[in-house]
Amino acid sequence: MCRHLAYLGEPATLRTVLTDPPHSLQAQAWAPRRQRHGAVNADGFGVGWYADGDPVPARYRRARPIWSDPSFADLARVTRSRAVLAAVRSATSGTEPGEAAAAARAEPVAGAGAGASGRAAGASRNGRTASR
Repeated sequence: MCRHLAYLGEPATLRTVLTDPPHSLQAQAWAPRRQRHGAVNADGFGVGWYADGDPVPARYRRARPIWSDPSFADLARVTRSRAVLAAVRSATSGTEPGEAAAAARAEPVAGAGAGASGRAAGASRNGRTASR
């Protein structure tokens, strides 16, 4: 089971949104309380965010646990955003391994459009997507 988080609000550091709160996405990945399958979400993570003034979302993905990435801890400390989409992954049998499967992809979402802000929509997914 994967866990997802979306944030829209005043500018905040990724650390404030994803790792500092007592029930943060990072805390849930390490010690999930209501997870039916698996013990932790340790198969990867991804974060996508918008920097002020840039219509293209940035992203950071890794095929390792969120708590074990010292580069992300440093990035999360200094990166601020008003819009964040993140996920931690617990892979299921038959899904793609590696960073390409880590969530928080900056791809258009069918039917979502760019919205009033003119920004492209982001999507978070685990594993394979069906093509038409």
